[in-house]
Amino acid sequence: MMMPEVLSQQKISDTSLSLQLQLSADLFWFRGHFPSSPILPGVTQVNWVMDYASAFLGLDKVFYGMDVVKFQRPLLPGEIVNVQIDWLKEKHRLVFRYSLGDAVASSGKIILCP
Repeated sequence: MMMPEVLSQQKISDTSLSLQLQLSADLFWFRGHFPSSPILPGVTQVNWVMDYASAFLGLDKVFYGMDVVKFQRPLLPGEIVNVQIDWLKEKHRLVFRYSLGDAVASSGKIILCP
């Protein structure tokens, strides 16, 4: 399984999206990263933001880079996480935040090609 189960989704506006995801232990991304203590890789989190922005916000942009990305807490198998995605069209940036309750697990800005 490549993508997590989407438990809920809310398109707040044409440029803003909130999702709740179930991180099943069966996800491909947990295999080998790390075998004794699996965590969700940061590159996977960034890729999912791009995928969800495309699917739910209709963005068809190409990745250019990242800015101010912080991975503050590992995301573990079995957890339920909230993802907030905001498209700042004029700045060509996707702003994202993965959180568990009030605790931010990761956040950042993805720069997209104009």
